[in-house]
Amino acid sequence: MLRVPVRLHRHAPVGIGLLAAAVLATGVSTATSAVRDAPAGAPVATASTLVPTTVLPSPAAPVPAPSASAPETTQPSTASASGRARGPVALPPLPARQRPDVLVNGPSPLPDKVVGELTELAGGKALAFRTGRVRVADEEVAAVGVDPAAFRAFAAKGTAEATGVWQAVARGEAVASHEAAKRLGLGLGDTVVIGRADGVPVSVRLGALATTGLPETDLVVDDEVGERLGLPVATGVLLAADKDTDPVSLAGQVRAITGGAAEVDLLSPPDANPVAFLTGSEAAEAFGAFSYRYFPDGTIQPDASWVRENIVSSSVPLLGVVTCHRLMIEQLRGALAEVEQRGLAEQLHTYDGCYVPRFIERNPDNSISLHTWGIAIDLDASTNYRGIEGTMDPAIVEIFKRWGFSWGGDWTYTDPMHFELSAILD
Repeated sequence: MLRVPVRLHRHAPVGIGLLAAAVLATGVSTATSAVRDAPAGAPVATASTLVPTTVLPSPAAPVPAPSASAPETTQPSTASASGRARGPVALPPLPARQRPDVLVNGPSPLPDKVVGELTELAGGKALAFRTGRVRVADEEVAAVGVDPAAFRAFAAKGTAEATGVWQAVARGEAVASHEAAKRLGLGLGDTVVIGRADGVPVSVRLGALATTGLPETDLVVDDEVGERLGLPVATGVLLAADKDTDPVSLAGQVRAITGGAAEVDLLSPPDANPVAFLTGSEAAEAFGAFSYRYFPDGTIQPDASWVRENIVSSSVPLLGVVTCHRLMIEQLRGALAEVEQRGLAEQLHTYDGCYVPRFIERNPDNSISLHTWGIAIDLDASTNYRGIEGTMDPAIVEIFKRWGFSWGGDWTYTDPMHFELSAILD
């Protein structure tokens, strides 16, 4: 069997920008994190994924590649969503980049007083924008209307510097997520007819495809097009935490200001623990990456599209139906079948969970559990809890290790109920 190891490396926490790192007409890697279900100080792991971003040149002239030293370019005028010709696009220099830590999304415009308090809370590092639902190809999709010159500062490294992306938005064109473009049958350069809530259509050119970091966001347009689409103003706010402020603390303060008037999403992992990444293209392609919502009880809600694509319920020997990551099922099934074949079935008594999206010990001050990815499983928890030697049969541990799992009983602060996927077997 071929083993694809899951290599563990430590890195500082990263935020999730609006768009993944991008260069014109090419795809590059970016990362979102999940961390290993281990005690503080133990090695941790996260998953990343390839997220290509493609930008279409303007109708009249090619878009030059972005340069850190070159001045911003000016593009010929093009038609806006209203049919009027827009003037030349001259974006100001890229402002200081901000890590988007907290997202506020309300069903109606946030009062000026609330937006002001949020901006003051973030030390000025906050940006309000439009959000709402529109119709494309007879399907309702989520759209945002932004000031591209300001909003690019909150994009991921690489995308923020990719001037062509933001010039496309500033010209009145749309940026669509890859998933939405595939689902709706859209291609670069297409004229996209967008239906407003009142049924009046607005036509825009699709100028770029990108993976958005905002949960459940399909289309990005500029503020003028957003207004014409009927997107209400100031329904969304992005905030960046100061370097000395934990994003979890910032999210709590934001909730106190907004009350129940808006959803508050944590877009970056807590600063309390370092974050490490599952490196290598095999791991990236295997487990995928996702944005998530954080709740005060320590649970997490990964984005629904990732769950649909990766989390499955299936029957395995001895345990019956389990819910785990699709790529762990066959190795789990193989390990349990061997446990059964070797006459060790009576040594396992309870199945205590696999896919359980949460922070470790449901404490938001801890890292994200690998149970959130569905690539860890707990067995016989009542006699194998944290900090003890436990009753797990060494022969069962040996079988699981040969099937690509690591065991929590080997940790300094033991967790003998816990097995997690550490290699993908082909």
